[in-house]
Amino acid sequence: MQPLWNKNDGVVYAEAGMFFGTRPVRLLYPAEKILSVKCPVRGLEFKEGVDFTHTPGSDLIYRIENGAIPALAEDAIYPDKATAKLHPGENANAVGGGPDGNFLLFSAKDFFAQNQVEIDYQTAERNFPELPQLEPGQLPSFCARLKTGNKLSVTLIGDSISEGYNATKYLNVPPYNPIYIEHFADELSARTGAEITVRNAAVNGTGTEQAFTIRDRWLDEPCDLLVIAYGMNDYARLTPEKFQENICRIIAEKKAVHPETEFLLLTSMTGNPQWCHTPEGCETPFAEKVKMLSAENIAIADVRALWRKLLERKDFYDLTGNGVNHPNDYGHRVYATVLTALFDSKINQ
Repeated sequence: MQPLWNKNDGVVYAEAGMFFGTRPVRLLYPAEKILSVKCPVRGLEFKEGVDFTHTPGSDLIYRIENGAIPALAEDAIYPDKATAKLHPGENANAVGGGPDGNFLLFSAKDFFAQNQVEIDYQTAERNFPELPQLEPGQLPSFCARLKTGNKLSVTLIGDSISEGYNATKYLNVPPYNPIYIEHFADELSARTGAEITVRNAAVNGTGTEQAFTIRDRWLDEPCDLLVIAYGMNDYARLTPEKFQENICRIIAEKKAVHPETEFLLLTSMTGNPQWCHTPEGCETPFAEKVKMLSAENIAIADVRALWRKLLERKDFYDLTGNGVNHPNDYGHRVYATVLTALFDSKINQ
């Protein structure tokens, strides 16, 4: 998996951005030098001075008007109601629930990937976020077997994010980057020699309540690690207390059948703050309830914390794969980076 950044040399890799009108794309860090700007889905690499401009030391990249970099109109995030095709219709380009009754830009396919760029650059700043680590003694069985290169099995349950929606491999378009759980397993395998098999039991549109209707996908089959990654579809359906109760019930049911199983709980990315189903801050109490469940055999991958950190400088449309509640390839790498970083101290011991 390509890292988000390298702390040693200050190179930031494939940071995503999306241009609207004449607005620049803002980088996470001031760039001393832009190394590349690409659109992998289109197979294009853009030229400084022809397609974009950048001033060394600035965190802004400007698109040149007649250059080849794709850009949407300033108001494209609010599709015209007279011509918009609403989700879940075929070739939908909009969803309802935007501010003041507006529609919001949406795509279940590769529209966002077609109109986003990936930027490699060198930064003099090295204040990259610290990523969470496992607590001492957490996931003892999984970690022990990971270090000795044994075979390990991981089962994932969750919603459409975890099923893989809007990752380019899932969409079957270049550059065919995998979903986060595959990144995670491949990275751990590469670093430890362990043979890790993944059973992805995530189902589009589901939340914690629906986990109990798909028990055949995750309950009876043994696994070393059960990854539980709900949240996005529960924000508008459940209270945080009920959400926590459901997760506890999932854990209890699995332990009753397979007491040796250990657990990894994810907090979710944020949704579009302009969408009625994911208003600003709605995910916070759900994430707090998840973090309260940390224990010896239950670890927390706090994706939300890093996602929030990125949004202090990045626009939501830089990170989204569908416009409202899915990550793009970069977002899947964010998820995978948080998961993988948990095990850094264990692998490096």
